[in-house]
Amino acid sequence: MKQNYDITRQMQVDLMKAYKTVCETCWSQQEAYERMVKQPAPRYYVSAKQACQVISPMLRGDFEMVNLMTPTRRRMYYSLFNEVIRLSEKRDFIGKGLIYIMREAVTRPAPEFFISPTRAKIIRAWLKNGLYDEDGCFKKETQKWYGNMRERQRIRKEKKEKWMLEKMSEETKATKQ
Repeated sequence: MKQNYDITRQMQVDLMKAYKTVCETCWSQQEAYERMVKQPAPRYYVSAKQACQVISPMLRGDFEMVNLMTPTRRRMYYSLFNEVIRLSEKRDFIGKGLIYIMREAVTRPAPEFFISPTRAKIIRAWLKNGLYDEDGCFKKETQKWYGNMRERQRIRKEKKEKWMLEKMSEETKATKQ
């Protein structure tokens, strides 16, 4: 599915606000990340179109697609599914199409951010290291830095894989002798 970067940027900004509200009362960074992602979110961070693609089969009783998702995404879509059911029973939404209801549902407050503490830690590091500005927009001057960092990670991973293959081949040769 195509990513909506305006929603992603808004989530980054809202995550940082949530972090600032919980960090002072936490004993560790890990506790701060765990509490941050469990904070109520101002909205569901998914587009109405993406949500319709998942919720529509759920309304027909087909939960296969959502059950294949990660536990966090699954919780988000089940929560959104319940929100759609609640909205569809309201007078203003009776007889309206799913996309109409979904546009309202995704902008409703969500019970949590529906991301893992590990993902929240990564996003905060990006913001802290200057990859994004305070508004969540990608800084052009940091593109090179980020690209170099990703390249170093790729090279490190390749070296580790090469070393593991060499180590395994040495062990196989030793067992054959």
